[in-house]
Amino acid sequence: MKFLSRFGLVGTITVVTTLILVVSLGAVAWTISRQVHERVTQQAIDSQNSSLRVAATLLERDVPGVKVSWGRDGNVERISAQTLPAQFANHDTIDSIGRMTGQTATLFTLDEATKGYIRRTTNIIKPDGQRAVGTPLDPTGAVYSALVKGETYRGQAAILGTDYYTIYKPIINSSGSVIGILYAGVRVAEIAGISDQMAQAVAITAGIALLVSLLLMVFITRKTMRPIPELTAAASSLADGRTDVEVPHQSLRNEIGALARALEVFREDALKKLQLEQDANETRARNDRERAEREAEKDADAANIRNCADMLAVAMNRLSSGDLTTRIDQSFIPELEPLRVDFNNSVNNLSLAFARLRNEAMSVEASGNEMRSAAGALASRTEQQAASLEETSAALEQVTGTVRSAADRAQQAAALASDAQVSTEGSSKVVADAVSAMGRIEQASSEISKIINVIDEIAFQTNLLALNAGVEAARAGEAGKGFAVVAQEVRELAQRSANAAKDIKALISKSGTEVAGGVRLVRETGDALGAISQQVSMINGLIAEIATSSREQSTGLQEINTSVNHMDQFTQKNAAMVEETTAVTHKLAESATTLVSLIAEFKVPGEAASWAPNHQPAPASRAPAAKPLAASRIKPAQPSSRPVGSPARSMMGKLASAFTGGSSAAAASSASGGNNWEEF
Repeated sequence: MKFLSRFGLVGTITVVTTLILVVSLGAVAWTISRQVHERVTQQAIDSQNSSLRVAATLLERDVPGVKVSWGRDGNVERISAQTLPAQFANHDTIDSIGRMTGQTATLFTLDEATKGYIRRTTNIIKPDGQRAVGTPLDPTGAVYSALVKGETYRGQAAILGTDYYTIYKPIINSSGSVIGILYAGVRVAEIAGISDQMAQAVAITAGIALLVSLLLMVFITRKTMRPIPELTAAASSLADGRTDVEVPHQSLRNEIGALARALEVFREDALKKLQLEQDANETRARNDRERAEREAEKDADAANIRNCADMLAVAMNRLSSGDLTTRIDQSFIPELEPLRVDFNNSVNNLSLAFARLRNEAMSVEASGNEMRSAAGALASRTEQQAASLEETSAALEQVTGTVRSAADRAQQAAALASDAQVSTEGSSKVVADAVSAMGRIEQASSEISKIINVIDEIAFQTNLLALNAGVEAARAGEAGKGFAVVAQEVRELAQRSANAAKDIKALISKSGTEVAGGVRLVRETGDALGAISQQVSMINGLIAEIATSSREQSTGLQEINTSVNHMDQFTQKNAAMVEETTAVTHKLAESATTLVSLIAEFKVPGEAASWAPNHQPAPASRAPAAKPLAASRIKPAQPSSRPVGSPARSMMGKLASAFTGGSSAAAASSASGGNNWEEF
């Protein structure tokens, strides 16, 4: 549609309206012509039916034997006859049909010789002026093929070179053969002439209407669009920035008047815009002055903030190096003063937490060292007990060799066996004391577990403090990034402390399990000593029977030797368990030392320098948190509570004294007195 832009608004409307009118009138004219043609054609068909009715009626009247059947619509349905005349004397019947209908009519009959249909009577005139009688129906046309089937043919056909709208009705005999044809038709030229006349009238009418419409449209368009060029000029002036131009045609009540009034609004808005620009320039100058004042205030605030940030950075640097004594004493600006107070409070709380954690760690280390010392002493005594049992076994073997010559001293041996039973009961008491010591060790492990739980809680609280510090650092923005890093490091250290506490707790739990196993083994040792006591009783009885049977004495001594071997095995197992307990205790002490070393990296208020872990058992007054463990520390045995000497060794000395005399007894007694070591 670009080509329409060359004609202007009036020209464009005129061209578009003309095209619309031409298309509309053309469509109306075509529709009317089509309807007229269809109507004329339908009238021709109705005329054919009417002519056929007239022809059939006259044929039934004038030709004998012809019978016509009528349909419900009044048209001819069937024409039947047995025979038709081969010749007609006149053509009065056909002429009567032509006069009544104004159309052509013909009667065909079958020629038996040629099997064709010949016109016997017709009102169709040939070009030479003669009737077309005796001419055959074209056997190659569509009419012939339809009629031989007994069907009625209706349509356009050429007769003697002239086109007709035709209808052919077959005449059928009783056997169903077509013996004749009744035809009625009208020339196509007559129907076409009527259609052409009506189409010409429609075309003339449409042309006149189109011309009148175009004239009216051009007049109205020019009248209506006349103000538009003036409004266009006014709009161009406004676009160029001229606000003094007058907008015409504002009084009109149509769309053009509305457009003019809108242009006037634009002009007024332009005037207001100029005024607003002047006001904006004044406001901009005033804002520039105020902005300069605010920038000066902002620079002063920035200097104060930088000063506060520098002090906070120094404090955070000292804190990141592990110095928990750092504080910010100089006041910040009022807006940042809460940050300084919160920082000092956080460091105070962190210092207190690390101080408590340090004390608890030192207590754990001291307790671990004491447990390590006690376990070492227990292992040494267990080894001595095993050596004593080995010596006892060797002595019993010697006794077995000399018992055959001891019949005369059986009574003394019985007395010595009684003493051995008393010694065995003393050993049972020693085992009971060992079980009690194991219980105290188990109680100490439980106390250590509680301390580990306290350490875990301290690590959790430290983690919370570090998290709060990270939140405060995030609130501080860029100035708190360094503190956030330190808070993250503190959180990671607290997490490592918690993990170390969990590991220590697991080791303590395992140590408790091992101690419980040691208690069970010691109890089994007590049971074995009880069995030894019974065996000694049997030895007493056997020694009493030595006088009657040396063989029975030898057998009894062999049983004693077997029992001592069993006791030796139990003692060896007990020694192995004590060694495992000692190893676990050493590992606990090492873990506690590691924890103390980690905590020692931080400087806590109240100390001149970082402290180092103590690898020796701490005294009871070292830290208040260690007081609950003081009661469970292992102390050297008092003389009243020391275990008695090995009953087997005593029995060996007494038996040697009985068999060898007083000198041997004295030597055995001296040996026993010289080996008075503390036993498990």
